[in-house]
Amino acid sequence: MERIQAAIDKARAKRTLDKAAPSGAVVTDAVREIVAANPPEGLAEAWAGLSVFTPKPAHLEDNRVVAHQRGALSGPFEIMRTKMLLQMRANSWRRVAITSPTSDCGKTTISVNLAFCLARQSDLRVMLVDLDLRRPAVATTLGVTRDLQLSRALSGAEPPEMHMMRIGANFAFAVNKAPTVNSAELLQGVQAAEVLDRLEARYAPDIILFDLAPMLVADDTIGFLDQVDCALLVAAAEHSTLDEVGKCEADLSARTNPLGVVLNKCRYRDNAESYGYGY
Repeated sequence: MERIQAAIDKARAKRTLDKAAPSGAVVTDAVREIVAANPPEGLAEAWAGLSVFTPKPAHLEDNRVVAHQRGALSGPFEIMRTKMLLQMRANSWRRVAITSPTSDCGKTTISVNLAFCLARQSDLRVMLVDLDLRRPAVATTLGVTRDLQLSRALSGAEPPEMHMMRIGANFAFAVNKAPTVNSAELLQGVQAAEVLDRLEARYAPDIILFDLAPMLVADDTIGFLDQVDCALLVAAAEHSTLDEVGKCEADLSARTNPLGVVLNKCRYRDNAESYGYGY
């Protein structure tokens, strides 16, 4: 753990120098180098120590979560998962921001489905962190009723483990049950960045998904993008405009590495049967 602490201290010092750098997640390199070479002691115990949450299948279905098990509706998320992993592994990326131009594009639904789909690969440790502090929705989507508020941990008031749970052995999540005042200032603060560094060092997830606020409604996401390696933009058919998507893509490119754009809520799609195989 001394090496982990040394990595965190190094990242803290580097953050002071690289805060304005647009390359994406440079501040976590020191933590990752140490974790990769020396996995933290008690990693299995750390995951086992998180409270277990078992979502109700009916609640997931009511909230359009379909990727917790393989089925006809999980196919698009499996394709998305594979494309994402190929690109992230090629670049040694770990942190993914998921955002949208405006509200009601379905970014939380995409985030939760993608997390479940990734976690179905048992060799992956997956972490989903709800950082849409203005309108947090991951807890509601999963059906969590406990009073979890990660923002209290980001401010340094409480340990983050108090606001985390896990599903199965390899899917951990951190959520907020209520909106947070001064969310932009909190996310852009050094304290929040250090808490996230410590989470990554302690649990060594292979991939971390951050569900972030819409880009065009506040500065929360723009100010946080230097903490991630790449970003996925979720646009809604018949809702998001090309101008909105274009502006968001430009802002993402200036601060991190764009993974791509997901078109959600599309009423028209190709007939899956045309691809054959009888699936």
